[in-house]
Amino acid sequence: MSSQVAWTPLGAGATALGMSRAGYPDDLVSRVSKLDLGPEHVFLAWELTRLASDLSDSDRRALATVVLALLVVQGEGGTRLSLDDEGGNLGRILDELELEDSESLDIVHLLDEARRLGTGGNVPSGLSAVLGPPGSYKPLILEHGFLYTQRLQVLEERVGRLLSDLLSSGYEEVGLDGSQDALLDVLDRCPVHDASPIRLTEEQQNAVQLAMDGRVAVISGRPGSGKTSIVASLLRVLARIGEPPIESMALAAPTGKAADRMRQSLSMQLSAIKRPNEADLRLMAACPPAATLHRLLGYSAGSDRFRHNEHNPLSERLVIVDECSMVDLDLMDRLLRAMHPEGRLVLLGDADQLPSVDTGAVLRDLCSAKATERARRAVVLRHSFRARADDPSGRAILSVAQSINDGDTEALLNCSESETSASKVPPCLVKRDRAVELQFEGAEMLEGSLEETEFFLERWLGRLEEGLPDLEERLSRAYVLAADGFGPEDTAALLVLLGHFERFRILCATRMPLDGTGSEAVNRWFHRRRLRSLGVGSTKDGPRFLVGEPVLVTRNDHLRRLYNGDSGLIVWVSRDGEDERSKSSPVAVFPRGDALAAFSLESLRGKLEPAWATTVHKAQGSEYDHVAVMLPTIDVRPLTRELLYTAVTRAKRSVTILGSRKRLVAGTSRRMDRASGLSARLS
Repeated sequence: MSSQVAWTPLGAGATALGMSRAGYPDDLVSRVSKLDLGPEHVFLAWELTRLASDLSDSDRRALATVVLALLVVQGEGGTRLSLDDEGGNLGRILDELELEDSESLDIVHLLDEARRLGTGGNVPSGLSAVLGPPGSYKPLILEHGFLYTQRLQVLEERVGRLLSDLLSSGYEEVGLDGSQDALLDVLDRCPVHDASPIRLTEEQQNAVQLAMDGRVAVISGRPGSGKTSIVASLLRVLARIGEPPIESMALAAPTGKAADRMRQSLSMQLSAIKRPNEADLRLMAACPPAATLHRLLGYSAGSDRFRHNEHNPLSERLVIVDECSMVDLDLMDRLLRAMHPEGRLVLLGDADQLPSVDTGAVLRDLCSAKATERARRAVVLRHSFRARADDPSGRAILSVAQSINDGDTEALLNCSESETSASKVPPCLVKRDRAVELQFEGAEMLEGSLEETEFFLERWLGRLEEGLPDLEERLSRAYVLAADGFGPEDTAALLVLLGHFERFRILCATRMPLDGTGSEAVNRWFHRRRLRSLGVGSTKDGPRFLVGEPVLVTRNDHLRRLYNGDSGLIVWVSRDGEDERSKSSPVAVFPRGDALAAFSLESLRGKLEPAWATTVHKAQGSEYDHVAVMLPTIDVRPLTRELLYTAVTRAKRSVTILGSRKRLVAGTSRRMDRASGLSARLS
């Protein structure tokens, strides 16, 4: 056994399996590491070239390099690699690989051959074995000068076709009789908040009208732009005309947290109607519950399959999906294929936010289309109701978010603490030299050393503790869990605790440590701080999670109805009905509407992580009173305009940016460019 060598892509095991290493590009392994690729990617690219048996060694190496460039683009969320744009992704990637002149010439020769194949010319048989036109079953597809993997080309083409079919269905086909009278009645019976009527703006009314006049509507707007009011108004109109019936409507979102927020927001809107009529009352009683898209489509974790598809479509005839910026190409494809033959689709989100973690940027592509029909099917909301312009703090947050979204670094940094009637320049990003100077109102920036960052974390923790004067008392008591759940008093107390921790969140660009600016490093700091305050040992021998720590679900658990992104809190829970700490244990508690769900830490092993700080990606679909944005100390690719905009727009009352102006400018100046052909297909 000692003579056996473990199999690895580069090891002797490959030779034992008859895989020749002749000409294997070992040097590419180290080169691609800077592009977030590993040895397995080089091995995949090289094995693919083995199909092209007639290619010379130099052409095989050139083909492997181009495949690696395509894998880099896919890793960045793109679907295709342009072979004609040397200054684009291909040129950038080849520059970072630092190729020799001879290698570059080999790639130029290979691309010339590929273009000949794309125009129907004769090419070496080896290349045609791995590369083909759309519709061919080859590993690589060449379409109009763009290189795809076969799977992503099929996905993008099918999503484009299905969306085009929906977009081409106009009012004359699916217009709703009586909708105008119903809309006027809804506008007259508007919800009331703090004695003030909540009236739809003209752009919101246009969005409601859009959703009634066709098979698909796309509504994009920054957080707090009134998308929930649009959905509530649309449901109320449809409830009045009865088409489709309430039981034929579905509400969905990509994550459980986003779905829960959608449900809560709609419930608040409907309950605030001052003079509800019979249709409103029916809707309040039978409003469809918001679910995750996976749950709506009948996903089974055991079989890794979806129950609903083109052969078993959804019965619902109206599907409304929130937070669509998080929906990737594959999930959008599954939704479109599962739509009812006469179904309508309403997509809501913020096209300027971070796109999905996985491949594609469907919402952005939909909102950037140049086609006349498509432009008619999209509404972009400009007004924000979350951070009000008449409030100094809200005005500052709006100003910072807008400057970031516009890439206007000069406007972002040249801000004043006060507004003069002469300049009419709103307060923007106020510079603070020390953590002690922070006001946690509006938009502030703290530059300083790593030591100053630690002072900030202490200040942040103090702010959280001051926000609920009896916080430690609430955390030290045991909550009684009976067979039917927590009692009313404990439920109310726990909801206050959970709500309080959800008011504060530190957002980071990445998980990686990065001199203490990554989410894992920040969470470790708070964990050590909590250990000291409780006096329960060191980080080595102490428990993984402590009472009083916020937690985040990292993996879907359909059995317990917990989903990736759900937030909870560790508290003491007594299960035997006796409120005694000696008989209690730490338990993870999660909100479930107006109720709670509690689970032992052991049952959630491997599915939780601390949530003092999270990545910006994991904060999508959430909102917090106070947000801190930790800029990395070095330049990292995830730090983009979209990431900063998404982070800032999570805040309602204050946003604090920690880091250097150099990093802020770099992030604001860099756009997340996802190479996609969906927009062109729809146009």
